Amino acid sequence: MKAEELDRQLLTIFAREVRLRSSDMARILIGIDEAGDAEDKRRLQDELLRMAHSLKGAAGLVEVRGIESICHWMEEVLMRASKEQSALSRLELDVLLRAADAIKEAGRLLAGGEMPSSAKTGSVVRELEATVTPGVAYGNMPPGPPPPSAEHQVPVRSTDLDGSMRVSADRLDALLHRSGELLAFDAVVRTHAERASDLREQAGRLRTVGSFSETDAAGIENGLRELAASLHSNGRLLHSAVTALSHEVRRARTQPFAAACKGLERIVRDMAAHVNKSATLEIRGGEIDIDRSILAGLQDSLRHLVRNAVAHGIQSPEERRLAGKPEKGRIVVSASVSGDRVQVVVKDDGRGLDMASLRKLADRAPIASEDEGDLLQRVFEPGISTSASVDRLAGRGIGLDIVRRAVEDMRGTAAVAQVPEGGAAFTLTLPLTLATVRALVVHVAGHVLTIDTSCVERVIRVSAENIGFEQERQVVTTEVGTFSLVDLAHWLGLRAAGEPISREARPAIIIRAGGREAAVLVDEIAAEQELLARSLGPRLEKVRRYCGAMVLPDGRIALLLNTSLLCAPAPESFAASIPDAAQFRKPKRRKVLVVDDSKYIRTLVRLILQAAGYDVAMASDGQEALQHLHHQEVDVVVADVDMPSMNGFELTQAIRRSERLAGLPIILVTGREAPEDKAHGLELGANAYVAKNQFDAHQFLETVSQVV
Repeated sequence: MKAEELDRQLLTIFAREVRLRSSDMARILIGIDEAGDAEDKRRLQDELLRMAHSLKGAAGLVEVRGIESICHWMEEVLMRASKEQSALSRLELDVLLRAADAIKEAGRLLAGGEMPSSAKTGSVVRELEATVTPGVAYGNMPPGPPPPSAEHQVPVRSTDLDGSMRVSADRLDALLHRSGELLAFDAVVRTHAERASDLREQAGRLRTVGSFSETDAAGIENGLRELAASLHSNGRLLHSAVTALSHEVRRARTQPFAAACKGLERIVRDMAAHVNKSATLEIRGGEIDIDRSILAGLQDSLRHLVRNAVAHGIQSPEERRLAGKPEKGRIVVSASVSGDRVQVVVKDDGRGLDMASLRKLADRAPIASEDEGDLLQRVFEPGISTSASVDRLAGRGIGLDIVRRAVEDMRGTAAVAQVPEGGAAFTLTLPLTLATVRALVVHVAGHVLTIDTSCVERVIRVSAENIGFEQERQVVTTEVGTFSLVDLAHWLGLRAAGEPISREARPAIIIRAGGREAAVLVDEIAAEQELLARSLGPRLEKVRRYCGAMVLPDGRIALLLNTSLLCAPAPESFAASIPDAAQFRKPKRRKVLVVDDSKYIRTLVRLILQAAGYDVAMASDGQEALQHLHHQEVDVVVADVDMPSMNGFELTQAIRRSERLAGLPIILVTGREAPEDKAHGLELGANAYVAKNQFDAHQFLETVSQVV
């Protein structure tokens, strides 16, 4: 029966079952390979036999013959081992692992609406058949897949943590109960609204007839007092209900840490075999529940780190014997929760990091007063690798940079340390959720920014006499120690670097990230709040000074600072990151009107322009921009194209038709990349057209400088 003739609902359920069972099969096979006790091996083999039999029956029910055939021959292999009371050989395990991969691939095709053909499953069926058919040698079997490498990944896909998830009945019941509480408050709010309307009408009638006695006034006052008391009481209850519902929603979004570790055993096994090493993997804290968005972001990082441990850390069996270690290396991936952070550690018992090689590589771009701790952290920089040669597994110096960036995108930090008894430990510290952030709201040079409180050690006050220089670094000396000092206004280019620091004491926030500490000087600390977090989006992913945007209670956007960069040994300023930013500063300050319906993009463009010495005004759409232009003078307009009310093309037309504004320079900065869109914008009178997906701060400022 063809796929389009199958019952869609039944097929969808089966595809989901295939995805889960194929992952379980691979996990059990790795367990069989690593089990030291013969009884444990037989127990796992029996479990796999039952699983293959069950999946074969389900495949037959929906007439997916390819999966049915694979499961049948897996059964045959496992039944023979069961009858002989023997453990599966290494070659049999390899074939069964390829069979589990083939089932998973078939499930992926089914989920996309495609029936897996016999050509896609036939080769692995023939391999399975050959293991139980007398007279067929392994040498006559079709070749298996190539060994794993950085290019050819073990088939563990991002769909392991896809858009679907299982939620227990208990959690659904809890969500239903909490949502029911909120519905009850809906009726309470309506009652309060009716009572308020009654009091207003009563006051209106009395005012109309001109009779407003003390008794009437007292009656209205009592009514208002009762209403206020009721609102206050119900407000507390409503807050409690909303908080409880938020808690239940977060619980429903969690999955065990083990979900992010799927496939790691297979990576260790196959990669170690490919480079003639022997290693085992241990998962600790697999039962800890973590927000699924964090787990999804962790998967690739864990795979990079595990591959790194096999390629760089674990020695060959001969080297380990000479070093007095067991021939089989050990990699431990563990998770633990502390407060509102989760800490994930990937540790191996190998050779550790070669400090001499690392120092030689880092000397190409040395940092003053770099100690061993700072030197270790430089393994996360692009191009830094301690591998002696470049091959398909290692040596390019890109894997750990990818890990660091992925972790920072999730508002986390990455650090590395040597293990005293031998080996290396990579520690990833991440928030428990990406939905909200407990943050310090700070004011700097008239701007509002935020700092994640999980990185905050303490808050102090700093005077000019506490500030000095130590080995070319600006430092501040406090009663709790000496810290590298970062003046946030200078770092972001919001004040000139040569501007003297005020003699008055100013607040400074001591932060810790990636194993380093720094004191961050600000103008004012406004509040500590739980704030809704928003991603900056893929178009702004290269702007590393910020790792998100916080929605303040009044609706304003405050960018969240990347504390890892602030704690770097030599944090460069925002203006310094724009090549030759000083060349864009004008003798006369120019004013730019930034028009974009995205608060995040408006805020970011504003900071780039202000760092180069421009004054900036902002508008959320073309209509608001025109109103501003009718009342205020500006020197250039930077506008998005796709906006509500009036888009960028329409705004350009309106400006060119205006006698007073016709000569005003216009730069369109947009996500539209088609050549016809660019041509259309220029035909309407735009002076320049910049694509957001190719946005570069230097080129953008150069464009602004040219049109002003």
